[in-house]
Parts: sequence; structure tokens; C-alpha cells
Amino acid sequence: MITLDQARMKRITAVHGWSSVVLGLLLYVVVFTGTVAVLAHEIGHWSVGGPKVTAPLEGLVDQHVRRLSREVPPRYHEDISVWHDEEGDLRIFFHAHATHPDTAEEADLGVLYELDAATGDVLARQEGFVFDDPNVATESALGAFLIDIHVNLYLGYPWGDLLVGILGLAMLAAAVSGFLMHKHLIRDMFVAERAGARLVSARDRHVLASTWSLPFAIILAFTGAFYGLAWTVTMPLITEAAFGGDEDAAAARMWEAPVAEDTRPAQMANIDYILVDSVARTPGAVYSVDLVNWGRADARVIVWRKPSDGGLFWFAHEFDGVTRAFLGQKPSLGTVPSVGGTLYDLMWPLHVGDFAGWLSKFVWVGLGGATCFVIISGLRLWVRRRSEDRLWRRYHFAILAVGWGVPLGMLLAAHAFFLSLPAGDPFFWTPAGFLIGAIASIAMAARASDASKLRRRFAILVASMLLALPLVRHFMGGLSIAEALIMSRADVLAIEILLLAIGSGMLIAMTRGAGDHRTTEPELTNST
Repeated sequence: MITLDQARMKRITAVHGWSSVVLGLLLYVVVFTGTVAVLAHEIGHWSVGGPKVTAPLEGLVDQHVRRLSREVPPRYHEDISVWHDEEGDLRIFFHAHATHPDTAEEADLGVLYELDAATGDVLARQEGFVFDDPNVATESALGAFLIDIHVNLYLGYPWGDLLVGILGLAMLAAAVSGFLMHKHLIRDMFVAERAGARLVSARDRHVLASTWSLPFAIILAFTGAFYGLAWTVTMPLITEAAFGGDEDAAAARMWEAPVAEDTRPAQMANIDYILVDSVARTPGAVYSVDLVNWGRADARVIVWRKPSDGGLFWFAHEFDGVTRAFLGQKPSLGTVPSVGGTLYDLMWPLHVGDFAGWLSKFVWVGLGGATCFVIISGLRLWVRRRSEDRLWRRYHFAILAVGWGVPLGMLLAAHAFFLSLPAGDPFFWTPAGFLIGAIASIAMAARASDASKLRRRFAILVASMLLALPLVRHFMGGLSIAEALIMSRADVLAIEILLLAIGSGMLIAMTRGAGDHRTTEPELTNST
């Protein structure tokens, strides 16, 4: 380990402590919501009962696009996007770029169809700037909420993204300074129970958890800061410095060079054959399809693909839309493969653990949970060392309010989602449920005088809501466990089992803890 003299260690400790305390509670919110958001896709499937069709983009897409293309104005043939939502319904969006009257920024204007993937029946049709409506989201209201609250704390772009990026830098500072503070890194990974059957102290638990999760925390902080700052700071600076502020030139260099324009009418190739060709070239599921300049000689078909089994990177195959000729694999960054593009592609799987199926995602969830514990336990240790100060004692109750209030709010959001389904307004009630939980948590902490009793009340509430959530989902029309088994819905079963296991584990831990009067730390009270 790096050896530091006393003065440097004191400065590093101050950086570690104050960077955590100043932004620690907000950082906890981002990390906890991100830990849950790792399973946002699976939670989305669980919340809607799983997709109706296993691979809706491997069916008869071509005939649906051709049929609907005759019903929309030709100006919307500039760009056609095809994807599927959490329920497995097809979305086909015919659109062009236009200036949004409310924001004065470029946005997608067109006609969006929602189709039953099995029958091709039109379930819904919307026209205009359709993404102004939150119900257009491909995720369920619950899945969309989990992503939004993690990505930008539900503050929207750009300020929410910027704040999350700053929090990522704060977490990186805390992680690196914590690494420098470890004098015995290997030894700290194996903290044993003390002599005389005394439990390990709160500081020992903090050191143990932080040591094991340290590499993950650095990766998470760096990638999180990258995503938070990439579009709010980095890309605008690159555009201004390297391209003189010309966004079109920057886009052509970094994303996709423009194709030579050829507006002559042409017969489009069969999309289904192109999808078969793409899958034959590289295994993996089709995520979405972009059809550019439909009906013209310069048409292109871009097939976006998920990583194959054991793969790390998302990728795209590009085809000539008229001849079906394969034009090559399209890099996600730049117009040709590069080291920078590879590093850019690595950010996503490293941030969300999406590279080895359920195994990597559960590992990321476990490490995310450990990081949450490190943040909360570190804040509590800071407060305990200053327990003679009334302000810091009150901050301790704020730690409890946020530490328990975030999971309580997210569980209330899930309950509100299911209970609001009959009213047809889950995109309002899902975030409203979180807000109700947050306000209730703050009120409970403000009125409490005993931290131990407050913690127990929170734990009982969270455990009860975890155990009740599968029942609420079932009674509101969701798949039963028996139906999920018959339909082989592994994602539905996994989320159900996870909720029941965590809820039951919490109740068992509280029962055992109630009979164990050994303690190594005095409890703080809210008294003056």
C-alpha cells in the first residue's frame, strides 16, 4: 500500500469525510436507485407480466411497415423506427425532424403506431410530437420511473444529469481517498469477530464492506460521472472546440457520416430478409430497426443488436435499403472502429453489469447494496464522532430518513403503479407514490426521539411492503407464480423470489436482533 505521512493522511481523511458528508445523502439516492435500476428491464417485464411475444422483431415486420407507410404523409418517410415495448407490442414510428414550438429545439414529428406483434392489429395511433406524452415510453411506468430517478433524480435534462455527474465525481473522490487511507488493504478484507465473542464494531463493518466494494465503487463512480457529464459538458465542449460549434459536422464525425443524397424513387428490399441476414452474421437478439429514406435510392436499414451470449458490446449492422447489400458493422462512436469507440462501448456494461446475464446483474446488485451500506455507515461514523454537537445529532436522523426513506418511497411507487392501473394513469401515480413515501419518511424522522426505535419502524414498514408487493401485483391482474412457471417467465419469477427473500430476511434479522442485547455502539437520540 501507499505510505503517507501524518499530514497527508489527515488531508486525505478530510477529503474523504467532507466529500462524503456534503453530498453523501444525494449520492446514496443515486447509488440505491441505480442498484435497483440494474434490474429495471426485468422489473418492467415483471410489472406487465412479461412480453406477449418472445422475439417480436423476428416476425413479419416488413408487411406491417409497408401497409402503414401508405397511410402516412411521405414527409414522414424520412426516418422509420421499429422497436417493441415491455409488453411485446410493436412500435412503428414514421417521423421527420422539426422544430418543437415549446422548446425551439429539433425534435421528432410524425405518426406512431402500436401494433399487436402476433396479429398486426393497430392498438393505438398518435400523431405530432408524440414523445411529449409519457405513455409513449417503451418501458412500463414503473421501469421508466426507476431509470429516470437514477439518471437525473427526476429533475430532467440537463440539470439532473449534471448533478448526477457531479455526484459521480464526489463518489470517485471518496473511493480514491478511501483506497489511500487503507494501510492494510488485504488484512481489512478479512475482519474477524473480536475475542470474547464481541461483535465487530460499526467501523469494522464499514471497512470490511468498503474494502470488498472498492474496485466496484471506482468503476461505478467513473462511468456514472461519464454518463452524467458526457452530454451536458463534454460533448458541447468538443463540438465547440473541434467543430466551431457546428453540431451537424460533429455528428457526422462522431456518429454517422451522411450518405450521398439520391432522391430517385426505388423499391425497398424486404426488411424480414435483412433481419434474418443480420442474425445469421452475428448471434444475438434484435433490439430495434432504423429505416432511413424509405422508398428512395439512398435508403439505408440499420439493425441495432443486443450483445450475443457472453458478449459485451451492443452493435449495429447497416444494409443498403434497396439492394440488401451488407455495408458493414456500424460502430457506436465514430464512423470506423477505434480504441476510443471500444472504450465508449465498455462504459455501459461496466456501469450496469449487463454482460453475463442474470449472474453479472445480481453481482452488480450485491455490490451496489454494499456500496449503499458503505455510504450510510460512513455517514453514521462521522456523526458519532461529533455526537456532542446538536446539529450533527439531528443530521443522524436525516441519515435514517434518507437511508430508509428511499427504499420505502420506491416500494410505495411500485404499489402505486399497480393500484393505479385500473384508472389508467400509472405515469402520474408512480412518482407520486415515491413522493408520498419520501414525505412520510421525513415526517417520521422529524418526530422521532429514539434512533433505534425509528430504525425498527422503518424496517418493519419496508419488510411488510416487500412481502405485500407480489400479492398486490397478482390481485391487480398480474401473472401468478403458477402462470409464470407454465410460461417459463424467468424474469417474473426472479423478481418475485427476490422480493420475498429480502422481505423475509429482514423480518428474521429483526426477530433475532430483538433478543440480542449485545452492542458495541451507543445509540444517538434527538434530544437537545
